[in-house]
Amino acid sequence: MGNGVNIQFGGKAYSNRFILSRIIFNAQCDKYDSLFEGTLSGSEIEQIFRGLLPTANAVLDGKYDKVNADDEVKRAVMEFKAQNAERSKFEHYYEIPLEDWFLLLRLFFMDNPDLSDMWKASKQGFEWMILDAIYNAGKIQEIYQKMKKPVKRFFKSFDSIFTLNYDNNIEKLTNKTIYHLHGDYSVLADSENPETVQGFLNKQNGKIVMNPDYPQCYCNALLNFIGQNKYKEAQDKVKGIEALQRLKQLHDSDVEKFEIMRAGVESEKAQIIDTYIKHPELKIVTDYHFGKLEKLSGELHIIGLSPQNDSHIFACIEKSSLDKVVFYSYGEPPKKLPLTKPYEFADIKQLWKSLDANQPQYNCGRKYPDSDEAKKFFELFNALSLDPITKEEIEKEANSIPEYVALPLCKEAMNLIKVQTTPKSEEELMKQFRMVSRIALREGIYPSAFYLILIDNFSKLS
Repeated sequence: MGNGVNIQFGGKAYSNRFILSRIIFNAQCDKYDSLFEGTLSGSEIEQIFRGLLPTANAVLDGKYDKVNADDEVKRAVMEFKAQNAERSKFEHYYEIPLEDWFLLLRLFFMDNPDLSDMWKASKQGFEWMILDAIYNAGKIQEIYQKMKKPVKRFFKSFDSIFTLNYDNNIEKLTNKTIYHLHGDYSVLADSENPETVQGFLNKQNGKIVMNPDYPQCYCNALLNFIGQNKYKEAQDKVKGIEALQRLKQLHDSDVEKFEIMRAGVESEKAQIIDTYIKHPELKIVTDYHFGKLEKLSGELHIIGLSPQNDSHIFACIEKSSLDKVVFYSYGEPPKKLPLTKPYEFADIKQLWKSLDANQPQYNCGRKYPDSDEAKKFFELFNALSLDPITKEEIEKEANSIPEYVALPLCKEAMNLIKVQTTPKSEEELMKQFRMVSRIALREGIYPSAFYLILIDNFSKLS
């Protein structure tokens, strides 16, 4: 399963647009100051994202077709163009898929070689912000509460469940072991996890760098603009596990031979070996379970996954002994899948309908004036929300939020404003509005529509 499952039950709060918008608003509210230790302001972070938009359009225009780079980057550029072939240009930063930002960042540093020493730290910074925005203040871990008994029965009926998502909703729903192919919010990265060899060593040596306020940013997630690189990283870890286990067996069976081999190993690797010999109870590294996927047999169902973004997953499926693949598509299915194995398409909308999993849709029917004065208010709402939408979109969104949802959110927003000090500048005032906007973005509501809802309910809550 992929992110389509989270969007089905968690709503558009987990869509690309809202995840990226949360990054911008979180940054503008100084949420990431402690992550970056004050080296990047919220405005600078926003400028980075908006500033990379021309790079994305330059890729579409073919300006990087003959880029002087390694084959991986060249291939990623071609794939980016192919996946967006129907698009003439990106109008907004939030239209760019999450992991493609790492490609744009890479191209930026290739264009600015004098800054290349900042690549690693910048990539890590992007990873932190994306992971935090997906995490959505922990709300993502509550999605399973919207899954009814038929959904639970459906997922429990499978022998094995693999996910590309970082959240733990399906574990909570089914009480089954779920195999996270790209990482898991509940598992720290090897470098930060004291239950692994490297994490144990780092803790002993005072090298744990995790910010305790943001454990989600230090999980074992795999993020990369090339899917194959995720697979390679995972397989390198498997090789590491096998190598260390062999050394442990050699130590236990022939100490002299082990010591001769150990003498020729560089000090850092020797520390890893010694630690595992002394503490065999430690995990060696994260297992991302691609081996299990490659050994599957029977029938595989794929739900909420884009065939364009995860070619390495299909490469694993090709290695398996599966007899059949069922791919659930939303709307018109792709012309073909990158598979030679027998496969068929199924309608995901029909599946959700059969499982009583369609989320309720509302139209509250509220009417809003169309006067010049009213239009000024809508312009103000858009100015406060950073990313404007049309008056019609604002009204439609506001009408889709029933009162039982709207009132608690409005109350939360007003309480938030109450506890703030009186703003002493326009900048401080705007920051308060940004904090209100974050409430909307957390719930998958456009901020400009939320301001309209606030005005609507002001008298009830005053």
